[in-house]
Amino acid sequence: MKNALVLLTFAGIAASTQAGGLVIAYTSFENAFAGGQYFDLGDASMDHDLINNAGQSDVDFLADGVEIGYDSQYFNTRDDVGLTDGDFVGATSFTGTVGAFTDGVQGFELQDADGLMRTSFDTVTSPLGTPGARVEFEWSLCMDFFVQETGWEADDRIRIWVVADGVEIDILNTAGSDVDDLGIEGGWITAGVNLTGYVDVTLHVELDSNSGSESLYLDNIVFKTGVVPAPGAMALLGLGGLAATRRRRA
Repeated sequence: MKNALVLLTFAGIAASTQAGGLVIAYTSFENAFAGGQYFDLGDASMDHDLINNAGQSDVDFLADGVEIGYDSQYFNTRDDVGLTDGDFVGATSFTGTVGAFTDGVQGFELQDADGLMRTSFDTVTSPLGTPGARVEFEWSLCMDFFVQETGWEADDRIRIWVVADGVEIDILNTAGSDVDDLGIEGGWITAGVNLTGYVDVTLHVELDSNSGSESLYLDNIVFKTGVVPAPGAMALLGLGGLAATRRRRA
């Protein structure tokens, strides 16, 4: 079973895309509504599903036949105000931190949840697979993320992972580490996971933090045929064997 986790340079992703591969499902958040600051109307003391509010950025999105959908939740991990005080989360066109998005003019932001915010994407099924079956069909996931450069605290945590046929595979998990020590801040990073042999795959992203300067941005999430090509020389991050290259924004 191939399930190596790799991060690729922008040039590597561009070359891979040009070389072929059929897009199975994707989102770059262009069709979601990027509105004003989001105010959660739920009870911050209770775990609950987040819902869209009129005029505020979409924290949920229903697949529209072009981009896959996503759903967000809040978890009370800090006995704090959660997202009820208003935070910049959900679809966004704000580029003041990232410089520009990697695909189109919008992306997705998780920030200052005063607890934990999780966004889960629609399950994607291998086009040659059937639910519960395993087939050797080559396909993969690539995505871009940006971790804001700031003074992260020891109890802050970022996790990006997939559940593939019930198996959890981490793409990034900072648990047990200080984000500031990982060399992942201040630039877009392209992450990939080889999904060959799996059928049903769900992507999850979560941020547990309590500061307005602690943000995680997402963009250009693509499930496509073909495996993630093997990277060249890369700097080892020490995150479960995860290797990475990154570029800082200009």
